[in-house]
Amino acid sequence: MDQRNQAGLPAAAPTIDQFAMTVQAGHLIRRCQQRAVDLFVEEVTRDLGEDGPTPRQFAVLLSAHQEPGINQTDLVRQSGIDRSTLTEILRRLIARNLIRREKSPTDRRTNALYITEQGDDLLRRTLPAVIRAQHRIMAPIPTERLENVMATLEILAGD
Repeated sequence: MDQRNQAGLPAAAPTIDQFAMTVQAGHLIRRCQQRAVDLFVEEVTRDLGEDGPTPRQFAVLLSAHQEPGINQTDLVRQSGIDRSTLTEILRRLIARNLIRREKSPTDRRTNALYITEQGDDLLRRTLPAVIRAQHRIMAPIPTERLENVMATLEILAGD
């Protein structure tokens, strides 16, 4: 019988010829993430065309809407987007007049981010597509397993 460790992996390391990438957690998580992005883009594009936000842009717009004046450090922590990628996302959103950046009134060294009227309009028009995408992402999972799957995803995400 196959001996397994606590993570459910074979106790003995497989050789390169035995290693099956398609059943590795990292590979499956990446495939799930790609499927989620594809469904998000498909739904958003259906409603808004090519002008719709990407998943990361949506996360930034939503955060700026829900927490007016959020700073970039908190946004990195909240969104999981790395600082250099976030800088580029903000550059694009600012250029499209969807986000504005101001010096924080409490700390002049920090930038505060605010959603603009245009950004808020885009966010509201995007929400129905995002909700449809979320339903499609989870559709293959039987209803009775959804709660456990979501709990597992939260654990894996580090939340």
